[in-house]
Amino acid sequence: MSLAGVDQAQAAVLTYNFQVENSSRSGFFKLNNSSLTGIGFESIAVSDGRLEGGEKYYNLAGATASFEQGDFRGLFASGGYNVIREYISPPDEPGGAFYWVHEIYESWSIGFTYYSSTNETVHRKINYQSYIEDGSIITDSYEIYSRYITSDAHVSYTLVDTEPEPVPEPLAVGGTALALAGLTWLKHKKKMAV
Repeated sequence: MSLAGVDQAQAAVLTYNFQVENSSRSGFFKLNNSSLTGIGFESIAVSDGRLEGGEKYYNLAGATASFEQGDFRGLFASGGYNVIREYISPPDEPGGAFYWVHEIYESWSIGFTYYSSTNETVHRKINYQSYIEDGSIITDSYEIYSRYITSDAHVSYTLVDTEPEPVPEPLAVGGTALALAGLTWLKHKKKMAV
């Protein structure tokens, strides 16, 4: 969709949906096109948006939408998170009580029509009975399991809504100004009569 030379009176809030190929990742974002000139490369900040799928969702407000000659080219956004979950198994489990630490690290980025993510999961199993009085851990019962996954995919975009930017009607603006002037005059007239 070309938005070359967008007139302020025709400005709109554009809403795009997007889908990451072969993935549960998808989302939407909104932007106001009133600052587009349609000349060269231009970037507009996203006013609202969300990337969903995976462990959590990401807020895309502040990400950048890129345009070339008024044509939408893609989104630039990135994020990540780190989650640590701890668990102490009951002492009656085989092998005794264990202290488990489960860590998840994820980072992702969208560049134009390209999506990339990295996910690492680390499990640590520590024999809970190996703690000693000063808080040190006997590490001979320490086990690590780690999984590292990188994925790359194509991102497709669909323009789903172009709600017009509210532009006040000249008559409404003029009427409001006239009404305020009339009220001010009446107030002044009342003050003079007292």
